[in-house]
Amino acid sequence: MIKQSLFDPIALDSLKCPNRVVLQPFQENMANRDGTVSQNLFNFYLNFAREGAGVIILESAYVATQGRATLNQLGICEESHTEGLYRLVRALKSEGAQVGLRLAHAGARTAEALCQEQPVGPSVINFGKDFDVSREFDDDDIEEITLFFVHAAERAEEVDADFIEINGTQQYLLDQCLSTRLNNRSDEYGGDIHQRMHLPANIIRAIKSRISPEMQVSYYFSIHDKLEDGFHEGDLKGMIKTLSDAKVDILHPVSIHVMNKFFDTDETLLEWVAKFTRLPVIAEGNIKSPQILKEAMGLNKAQLYALDRILFSRPNWYTFLQKKFTD
Repeated sequence: MIKQSLFDPIALDSLKCPNRVVLQPFQENMANRDGTVSQNLFNFYLNFAREGAGVIILESAYVATQGRATLNQLGICEESHTEGLYRLVRALKSEGAQVGLRLAHAGARTAEALCQEQPVGPSVINFGKDFDVSREFDDDDIEEITLFFVHAAERAEEVDADFIEINGTQQYLLDQCLSTRLNNRSDEYGGDIHQRMHLPANIIRAIKSRISPEMQVSYYFSIHDKLEDGFHEGDLKGMIKTLSDAKVDILHPVSIHVMNKFFDTDETLLEWVAKFTRLPVIAEGNIKSPQILKEAMGLNKAQLYALDRILFSRPNWYTFLQKKFTD
């Protein structure tokens, strides 16, 4: 088994990462109210690129006003959004980082005041008093939502991002589709795991047909909140197969803690994912100390590691990690 090095460059096909450190968007909603890049957002990410983050994933950008979740969320659904994104991406890449843009649709987890229409989801859902009851998406909605993601991916390519990441967690639309608690459909978009993953798979296929082969697609997902509803290892296997068949390039599973055991076994989520795929994996889950990072890397099941905000909040965090990994 080859011992991984956190600080050596690693190539994932067209993605040439200067190191394995991933800045995941632990702070969001820093954009201007029109969804454009604010100076605060620009400075926030640029600071981490200058300090040494090899891969930076920008916060979830709404692919359509219909899918907007918060007032100061980043947007990527209008041409007016692209100028600031282009400047930001170029600035980050000039510091040596690889840049990913996370694309999101809130689905039912929004309010009419934000999304300017009744929220849409896989079923009728009400997330609480701060949200409005959704309507169930139909075939026309599915076609429209797919195009929203496709056009957003094309804009990500226009602004020179190195890859895109589709948000399939945070209780947003695609996560709602996966959840048997939130998705009670009886058509091809509800039911078994392949049907619940039908919309994400369609979106990935549509995106891959419209962007260049060099532009990779990552899928960000979580399952820990599905376990009590009966999500099992067979579901994980089916989920990964559906994503793989759709030609996703990278998997980004997130866990409450990266070393937590799953499915009543002694194996972590990373180990379970590795059983079902050879695709590159981004590890994430409360990696808040060098010791936890070393344990996760010791599994040798991921290629990149998304660190917790606690590590990034340390002064000279990159130098700190280098010292810890050479002691």
